[in-house]
Order: sequence, then structure tokens, then C-alpha cells
Amino acid sequence: MSNLRLTLIPLLATCLLSCSRSQKETTDSPSYSLQLVDSVRIDYMGSLELKDYDPETNLFLAYNQQKKEVLIFDTSGAIQHTFILQDDGPEAISGYGLNPRFSAGNICIFGDKIYTLSRQGKVLNRTEIPYPYFWIVGGAHIAASSLGDKLLYYKPEPAEEGQDRQAAYQRMLDGGPMMEVLDTISGEYDPTMNFPETDAFEEGFFYGYPTPLIQNSGSQWFLSVTNALEFHVYSEREQQLLFERTVKIPAKNAYMDQPVPLEQMDTFFEKNGLVYRIPQIHRFLPLKDHFIAFYSKGVSPETKAAYDVSDPAQRRELVYSFPMEFAVFDSEFGLCAVDLSIPKNMVPFTALVDKEGQIVALKDQEQAGVEEDFHTLFQYSLDFGQE
Repeated sequence: MSNLRLTLIPLLATCLLSCSRSQKETTDSPSYSLQLVDSVRIDYMGSLELKDYDPETNLFLAYNQQKKEVLIFDTSGAIQHTFILQDDGPEAISGYGLNPRFSAGNICIFGDKIYTLSRQGKVLNRTEIPYPYFWIVGGAHIAASSLGDKLLYYKPEPAEEGQDRQAAYQRMLDGGPMMEVLDTISGEYDPTMNFPETDAFEEGFFYGYPTPLIQNSGSQWFLSVTNALEFHVYSEREQQLLFERTVKIPAKNAYMDQPVPLEQMDTFFEKNGLVYRIPQIHRFLPLKDHFIAFYSKGVSPETKAAYDVSDPAQRRELVYSFPMEFAVFDSEFGLCAVDLSIPKNMVPFTALVDKEGQIVALKDQEQAGVEEDFHTLFQYSLDFGQE
């Protein structure tokens, strides 16, 4: 099977996720804040991204993208398993932007196909997507997991009729599916999680590649795409993800990147200052009685224009100036607070919620000091005392 890829788009999406952010102090709702309550040392040398948490076994999964090394550790920081994803041989795993996740007692990776691994790193199964495809988006979010006795994965764009990016983008806005369910025995597959109607995007215009963020919590699933400060809630019923509602984040001073006519989609990057850092939601954190969304808001065109982005130092300074904050909702998605400061010492892009309802995130070593031979996992609680 021929699986064609758009290499530029995954690179941009990965760059988007790896960019850092500044911490803009706000005073809209000072009664809500994230308070550091504990920390755990992980004796591991090298870059590390927190990827997943399994409440059944109380284990965390992290990944070193440079070495392609998977790390599984417990809540005390003790490493239980570690292994390298092989490039060749009988255990080879191919693909760009690999994103290992826990799945039904094993690990799933969506690469050039869907791989199922044991927690010791042995490849148990390889599942082909049952049609030729190409990606319209990619990057560190792309994942697969089990859904009952089937596989659930980000739906790629079919390539039977070529790679028409404009048509693919329009199909999404017209209610196209964001995920797909595959019966690995019969080979039958069904699209699911249809993109809902939204006033965030005007038909006939291109708003940037809509890199999806998809997370779940129990029977609820959450979807957002770039350049829109809103998210969509779905319920899981009979192995389908069905739309329930759209929730908007009324962030102040948010600057969406400017759209271009759909037929001029290749000019979008240049029109928006050659800095691919459009506003978006980065993380959903479902707590017992609250729901948190981490997001970035972009900066004004005037601020972008004040930097020479061809100068690496100025480009980096501009990227660090993008505000990144969080909003708090109640359990029914009623807004409690918006534009709150994220602690400077945490990496918010991959924060998780453990079975005790605490938020866990790796220490941001760029902001809070480099630790060359270990990492620190921080634990936070949502504090909502009186103003």
C-alpha cells in the first residue's frame, strides 16, 4: 500500500507544540490557581515528554523523541520499563512524530501503520489502514487506541483520488470525520467524531492547518483545532463518538491568525508573519468537579511586525512572548474563570490528571533550571479559595 505524506505540515505542527511560552499574570479571577503540592524525581538522562497515564496500574508513560526511547515509571518515579523503538529488524516501527500511548494493557503507536506493543516493547501486532492515505495534519498529537474490541485512530485523508488539500480542508468544515473505528477482524471501518458546525471558520477561507487535539475522559471525548478558542464535547456510545456541544473560551486580547482565500492557502504562513504559532487549546484536564483548558492567544500583528523573524534570536524572543493561560469550567462546562496564569515551572503541553484528581506535569527546565541527569514530575491541585 502506498502511503503518501505531506512532510511540511507535520513539521509545522511539531514546531507548534515545541514552542515555549511566557507567563502573563492576570487578575480576572484570582480565586483560582494551580498550587504545587508534591514532586517526584525520575532518574533519567535525556529529553523527555510525558505522554500518558494509566489509572488502572498507576503508571506513567514518557518518550524521548530523539532516542526513540519509551519510559514507563510509577508514582514514586521508579522506572518499571524502558526500551528503544527499533528502526529495522523484526521489531521495526516506522513513521514520523511517533506518539506512544497506553491502550488496553498494552501500548499503541500510530506510525506508517498502527503498532500494538507490550509494555516491555515487544511488537504484538501491526494493523494496516485499509486504504491508501496521506496526512493533511500531523505532529505529536496523532494517536491510536482501543475502543471496545476495535481500534480508534485519527482519520487520515484517503489518497485514492490524489492529494487535494483544499478539498480535504473543506470536507472537514462540512462535517467530515476526525476519527475512524476499525474492526481488525473483519477489516470494516467506520468514520466517527464528525466536525460540528462552527462560526469560527468562514467558508471559502483557509485558517491554517487544523491540527486536532483529541483527548478523552471516561465516556466523554474532547476535540479542538488550531486558530479557534473553542472545543467540542462528544459522548461515546456504541463505539461511536457523537457530538454533544461546543464550548467557547472568552479569552481577552486573543489574536487569531488571519485567513486567506482557500485557493491561496499556501500564502497563509507568509501572511501571518512567518511565525506558525496560531492561537489554540493545548490541553484538556478533566477534574472531579471542574474542567481545565490550557490555551495560547497569539499576539497582535503590530507585535509580530516589531521582530525580525529571520534573526533566530529575535524569532525565539517573539515565540516566548506568546501568552499561554488557562480557563476553568464547572463539571457542566459552565465558565468559572478565564485567562489565568500557568505556573512558570511546569510543561503544560502534556500535563495529565492522575486517579487522585491531581494535575501532573514535568518540570520546565528552560524556565525553572536544568537538571542534567534527572527529571522532576510536579503534582498540582486546583485551588479555588475565596478572592
